Amino acid sequence: MRLQSRIAVYLLLRKSDEILLSLRQNTGYRDGSWSMVAGHVEEGEGIIDALIREAKEEADIDIKHDDLEVAHVMYYYGDRPYVHFFIICKKYSGEIRNMEPYKCGSLKFFKENNLPPNVVEAVKAAVENIKNGKLFSEVILSHG
Repeated sequence: MRLQSRIAVYLLLRKSDEILLSLRQNTGYRDGSWSMVAGHVEEGEGIIDALIREAKEEADIDIKHDDLEVAHVMYYYGDRPYVHFFIICKKYSGEIRNMEPYKCGSLKFFKENNLPPNVVEAVKAAVENIKNGKLFSEVILSHG
């Protein structure tokens, strides 16, 4: 049987030596953990367009295509297979605001070298890989 993966995009937004994280709540996945502004790529949508949409929907910021750069790609096979795209935003316009308080407890900047202990595993691994200049990684968890 041919494998079908979901695709997710993550916004890596830096302010000096800090990165923006989002506290998950009421989602059914890793609630109470920090992640990034992120979401699924929808039918007929490109990777970059999905990230631009998610940034607007979740944080109320506007981003242009030219201000984004893929920093890391991760194949993650936990409960189901995912391809994660971690994308650096070089600049944006607007004020960061939590637009989904029912799914996000907080949007907050953390020192990149001192992230909270409850960061989603894939996000934590991606941040380390990006710091080390590693463009691709894969995580295959026991699922049998």
